Amino acid sequence: MSRSLSRRGFTLIELLVVIAIIAILIGLLIPAVQKVRDSAANISCKNNLKQIALAAYSYAGSNNDTFPVGSNMSPNAVSGNGGAYTLAPPNAGPYTSVLAYLLAYIEQGNVYNQIPQAYFPLNTTQGAWAYSTPPYDFNSGVPSNLQNGTGYLHIFDTHIKTFECPADNPYGQMTQQTDWVIDAYMDVPASGSFGGGDYLDYVYNVPNFGREMGASNYIGCAGNPLSTTGYQGIYAANSQTKVVTVSSGDGTSNTIAFGEVASGMYGGSNFRMTWMGAGSMAVTSTQGLAPRYGSSPSAGYTAWYPWQFSSRHNGYVNFAFADGSVRSIATSVNSATFRAAAGMQDGVVYNLP
Repeated sequence: MSRSLSRRGFTLIELLVVIAIIAILIGLLIPAVQKVRDSAANISCKNNLKQIALAAYSYAGSNNDTFPVGSNMSPNAVSGNGGAYTLAPPNAGPYTSVLAYLLAYIEQGNVYNQIPQAYFPLNTTQGAWAYSTPPYDFNSGVPSNLQNGTGYLHIFDTHIKTFECPADNPYGQMTQQTDWVIDAYMDVPASGSFGGGDYLDYVYNVPNFGREMGASNYIGCAGNPLSTTGYQGIYAANSQTKVVTVSSGDGTSNTIAFGEVASGMYGGSNFRMTWMGAGSMAVTSTQGLAPRYGSSPSAGYTAWYPWQFSSRHNGYVNFAFADGSVRSIATSVNSATFRAAAGMQDGVVYNLP
């Protein structure tokens, strides 16, 4: 005897129903996955900031209870690369950032030991770190419109995970050779060079002369370095803030030490910070955390402003306080409240959202 078996397949309607159900499930799953991813990035970012803040405390414990400088601007520094594209003393460098001083305290001693020690003393004659080591771009076949006098030790190309927020993509943001790789960012007290205020320097995103420089999404908090009423922060150019100055003022748990700075676009050029140059960011009486644009949003420039704490988290920026605690501050924070949190001796009681 023979037996014939009949196999019934899916009808077109049944197949369409299955596809529709799968599409609905994917639609429900994607936001959940994104939320988990954002949460993981936030946790990692906060951990980075905690490590940086605790490293600063450890540094102080080994250096007469004094936090590292926000940036080193030695009055004795000489112009790099023979003076091409560089400033004259007393503004010549070396622009070593607070993060560089902390390398040995975040298990990056190998990187720290490869940096010539001349970059660290406050009275050094060492010139600007991004302009002091040949070969220089103007002797290396770089087109004249991209020459910037850049020449540096390539230990500064090291990618350091603790200095990079996983919510950002600082290397991927850079798409043009004219983009800004910021090799120096600091705030200078009123009594300092430049008459006080912000100082920013950048090199171009040119291969071997800036593109590879190691990124940072974190920077020291300068508060308002021009203030005479206690709103100055812990870090500024040549700052040597004592722990007791903070603890006897507003207190270490009430004073911001470090915050986030995102990569972005300004005036048509993308930008990102470097860890060797990420010194200190100011917080003025009118400067909050609400995103500001480097150009008109109608022109398509809807990224971050380089002179402002910022992040790619949704609606908040992470900050480490001087006691090592880390908090997320909403971008809707009142500017006066934010300024009080950034100042170390203003005596203002605040409640951060």
